[in-house]
Amino acid sequence: MNHIVTHLIRVQGRVQGVGFRQYIHNIAMERSVTGWIRNTGDGSVEAMLQGRPGDVGSVEAACRKGPPLSRVDNVDCYPVDPDVRYETFDVRH
Repeated sequence: MNHIVTHLIRVQGRVQGVGFRQYIHNIAMERSVTGWIRNTGDGSVEAMLQGRPGDVGSVEAACRKGPPLSRVDNVDCYPVDPDVRYETFDVRH
């Protein structure tokens, strides 16, 4: 049985305009994690990650590191009970 988890992540720091969303998108695709990622109005990035626990954990770890030009100051991660099952991983604008 494939256990699926869903986590909402908020990343603060220098995470907009540095390729953060595309970096996470690429890792999510490699790990077969679905959901989305978007910039927020306060300068942070939010992501909804859905997949097997180890794969979601790998993407969460990537959020804590970020791409080379980013600076991650804080990451909040919350398990959520989703009302949908995501089929893809989308970069939202």
